[in-house]
Amino acid sequence: MPSPIAHFAVAALPALLAAPGSPLRSARGLAALAVASVLPDADLLLVMALPGGIGWHHGPTHSLLGSVLLGGLAGALGGLRGGALLTAAAVGATHPLLDALVGEPGASRAYGVPLFWPLSGEKYISPWPLFMPYRIDEPGFLANMLSPHAVAPYLREVVFAAVVGAAGVAGRFVRGR
Repeated sequence: MPSPIAHFAVAALPALLAAPGSPLRSARGLAALAVASVLPDADLLLVMALPGGIGWHHGPTHSLLGSVLLGGLAGALGGLRGGALLTAAAVGATHPLLDALVGEPGASRAYGVPLFWPLSGEKYISPWPLFMPYRIDEPGFLANMLSPHAVAPYLREVVFAAVVGAAGVAGRFVRGR
């Protein structure tokens, strides 16, 4: 899974591109988008609380349906309405798409995401990963995200965030003309 760095970068893009005065550009709107971008990972609470451990991660909350509903919930709780609420739902949908881009070439589909749940439980993972894994399925669980081997994945995500941010700034520049 990408860290919140990548998820937040994608969440910030609609705020960067929004028109002045848009609720997406408010602190509350940006916070709703940030929560929408990471809320599917709330299933990690199940990982820690229920038998089955990491098997709960990348379940229904990582489907397009589950992530859109969670994104919409985050937007609604953040006071977003209309198009801004739909944007939060769309930001939620980016979560499983980014998670499908994690891994190592040849990684097992078991590490993928069930994009089309409940219609299909098949998991999808990119054969050409953009993001590197943090190995949360190995001993140490989430602590592995703070270990020295996590530096390379974080650096890759910082570069990704910089590219997304540059795209947002370029989009605002073009829009301003």
